[in-house]
Amino acid sequence: MRASNCATGFLALLLVSCGSTQPSSGTGSTGGAGGGGAGAPAGNSAGVMSGGGASGGNGGASAGGASGGFASAGEASAGKASGGAPMMPPTKVANCDGLAAPGVFEEITPAQVKAGIGMKMPDNQTQGGPFAMAVDPVNLGTVYSGTLFQGVWKSTDCGATWTKIATGSNAADVNRGMNWTLAVDPQDANIVYTNSGYGSNGLFKSKDGGVNWTDVWSQKSQPELAKAFTYNFANVIAIDPVDHLHILLTFHEACLAPHPATCIVESMNGGDSWRIIDGEPTWNGNEGQVIFFLENSTTWLWGSQTNGFWRSPDSGKTWQAIPKMTTSHLQGSQILRTKAGTFYAAGADGIWTSSDGTVPTWKLIADTGPIVGGLVSDGTNMYASTCYFGGFCNPRYLHSAETDGQTWTAMPNSPTLTQGGNLGYDKAHKLLYSSNLDAGLWRVVVP
Repeated sequence: MRASNCATGFLALLLVSCGSTQPSSGTGSTGGAGGGGAGAPAGNSAGVMSGGGASGGNGGASAGGASGGFASAGEASAGKASGGAPMMPPTKVANCDGLAAPGVFEEITPAQVKAGIGMKMPDNQTQGGPFAMAVDPVNLGTVYSGTLFQGVWKSTDCGATWTKIATGSNAADVNRGMNWTLAVDPQDANIVYTNSGYGSNGLFKSKDGGVNWTDVWSQKSQPELAKAFTYNFANVIAIDPVDHLHILLTFHEACLAPHPATCIVESMNGGDSWRIIDGEPTWNGNEGQVIFFLENSTTWLWGSQTNGFWRSPDSGKTWQAIPKMTTSHLQGSQILRTKAGTFYAAGADGIWTSSDGTVPTWKLIADTGPIVGGLVSDGTNMYASTCYFGGFCNPRYLHSAETDGQTWTAMPNSPTLTQGGNLGYDKAHKLLYSSNLDAGLWRVVVP
C-alpha cells in the first residue's frame, strides 16, 4: 500500500500534515532488529545498523533544492566547504550562450513537463511542474530538476535544453513519484540522490549522473530497519559538508513502536548502511520533516510544521526547541551561512537569523515572509523566495547584502507567479535558479 491516500495533488501535500495514516498498534515489527553492517556509525542509536542495500543537503551557494546540507557561500566559492571540509574538486564551466541580460527572468521549464502539468496519470495522480532542484557544484552549467510525477530532468547548458535523465535501472520507480529532495555530492558530482514521494516512496542514489539508480532506503533494501515504518516514506536528505559520505534522512510518516513518533536515519558511508535515531518523545511524527547540518557534523537543525525547529549539538542525542521558530511542512525550505558565519533559515513567518546557530540567538527578520522556501547566497548578496505554495499570498523574490541581512527588498522586474520556489545558484554564470512547482522553473543572471 502506498502512502498516497491523504492527497492526490501537491498542494494538499504541502498544506496538510498527511504523511500516512498512523498505523494501528502492533502494525509491523520494531526497527533496528537486523544485524550490524560494515561502516556503522557509533553513538546514540535506537536500532541496530543494517548493512542491506547499496550505497542524499544542498550546497548553499552551489546547489538548490529541497535538501538539508549547506556550505558557507564565501567558502564554497573558494572551493572549500564550511567547517574545514576538503577542497572541492576543480570546477568545469559549461558554455551557456544566450543568457538574458542581468535582471531578466527567463522560464526554462522542460517543454514536456510544462505540457504535462494538470494531466491525470493511470493511478489518478495529477502531474505537476518542477519540484526539487539541484545545481551541480562541480560541473557549473549542469542543473537537475525533480518534478511532480514527471521524472528527473538534467540540463548541461544552464537550462537551455533538457533530458529526462533517469532511463536506466530503477528509473520507473524514481520517475513515478514526487521528487522533492534532490542533492549532488559535492566531492563526486556523478553521485545524485532523490526520492519518489507518493510513488515508490524510497530514497535513491545514482552514481552516473542520474541515468541508473540504486534503492538505498526502502522496505526492500533495508528489510530490518525499515520495520520501524509503515511506508518508509522518505522526505529530505542532508549531506554533511565536512564528510560527503555522512548523510541524514528524515521521513514523511510516524515511526512505529517501540520507537517514538519521529525517527531520523543516519549513514556514514553514503547509504550503504544506516542507523535509526529516535527523536524527542513529544514530537508529532506524522508530517514532513526537514533537517540541516549547522556549524559541524554533529550539530543539526531539525523541524516540522507542528513541532517547530529544534537544535541538537550531539548528533541527535539531545534536542532543544528554538522558541517560536516554525517551518511549514516545506520540502523546499533552505538554510545558508554567510562568510561572517551568520546563519539564515527559511521559516513559515519569514527569514530567521542567528549569529552562531545556538538556540537563544535565533531571531525573526521583519517583513520577510510568509512561507519562505528558497534561500541562497552568491557570497555577496543573499536571495529568498516567499509563498512557496500560492493561493493566499503573493510570492516575492527578496535580496539583501550579506553585510546587512536585516533589510530585504524586492528584486526588480521579477515575474508575477502563483507560487514561490526553492533556489539554486551557479557562481560561474552568476545564475539564480528558482523551481516553482506548477509556476515553472526560472533563471536570472544576478549582478
